[in-house]
Amino acid sequence: MQPFKIEKILIPIDFSETSMLAIEHATYTAKLFKAELVLLHVVEKHWEKFSIVVPEMRIAPPDDIINSIEKRLEILATNIRLEHGIKSICITANGTIFSEIISVSKEHNVDLIILGTHGTSGFAEFFVGSNAYKVVTSAECPVISVQTHSQKLGFKNILVPIDNSAHSRQKINHAIVMARQFSAQLHIIGLADFEEETELHKFKLKLEQIEEYINKCDLTCTLEIIHGKNQATMTSDYAQSTGADLIIIMTDQDENITGRLLGAYAQQIVNHSKIPVMSVQPFIGTTSSWAY
Repeated sequence: MQPFKIEKILIPIDFSETSMLAIEHATYTAKLFKAELVLLHVVEKHWEKFSIVVPEMRIAPPDDIINSIEKRLEILATNIRLEHGIKSICITANGTIFSEIISVSKEHNVDLIILGTHGTSGFAEFFVGSNAYKVVTSAECPVISVQTHSQKLGFKNILVPIDNSAHSRQKINHAIVMARQFSAQLHIIGLADFEEETELHKFKLKLEQIEEYINKCDLTCTLEIIHGKNQATMTSDYAQSTGADLIIIMTDQDENITGRLLGAYAQQIVNHSKIPVMSVQPFIGTTSSWAY
C-alpha cells in the first residue's frame, strides 16, 4: 500500500455555492499540505440526448460559453494565488461529468478530490444521484464530499468508524495523516452490530491494536464501542455528540469485495452527513496490511 500523501487536489466547479465552498476547503487543505489545486469545470454533452433519435445531430456548446468559463476559472486561480500563494491549474472539459472527473484525476495524478454535495445548478443531481456514486466509487484517490452546512474550515475532531469487515482498518493511515496536518483529535468508534461474546472480544482486540498503532505514531485517540443495527445512524449520532467535523469511511463495507461498490452504510453517510466525509477506496491487494 502506497503512503497517503496530498500534493495535488482536484475540485470540480460549477460556480454554485457548494462548489465555491469546496474551493475554500481545498485551499485551506492545500496550504497545510503545500499542495497545488486543479480547478475543473465539465461542460456536459447535451447532444447525447439527441444522438439516439438523430444520430448525425451534434449540439456543441458555443465558443463564447467555453471562453467565459475559462475566464472565470482563471480569475479563481489568480485570486487563490494572490491571496494564498497556491498554484492552480485550470481545466475545462467537455463530456460526462463523472467520467471527466475520473479522467482528469488520473491524468494529473491527483491525490484528493474535494467536491460540493448539493449544488444548485449543474451539480444538483450529480451529488445525490448516480454521478456521485460513480465518482466516489471510481476515483482511485480519496474523495471528500462537502455539504452547505460545512462552513467551518479545517478539521479538529476526526471520527473514524471501524466495523468488523476485513478492510475497515485501512483508512487508519489516512486518518493519521489528516490528524497530523490539521492538529486534530482522532475518535475511533467500533460499530458492533453483533452480540456474540467471542466476536466482541476479537473486535475489542482489533480496536486496541488500532489505538496502539496510533499511539506509536505519537498521536492520541478516544476509543469506544457502540452497539446497534443501523451503522450509518450510529455513526451520524456519534459524530453529532462528539462535535466531529470530518468522518473517514471506506467506500465498501462488505467483507467480500467483488468490485468497487458503495455499500448501504457508505451511501447513507455520503448522502446525508452534514459534516465533510472522506471516502477511501479499499486496497484490494490485502485484507490485513492496514498499517506498518
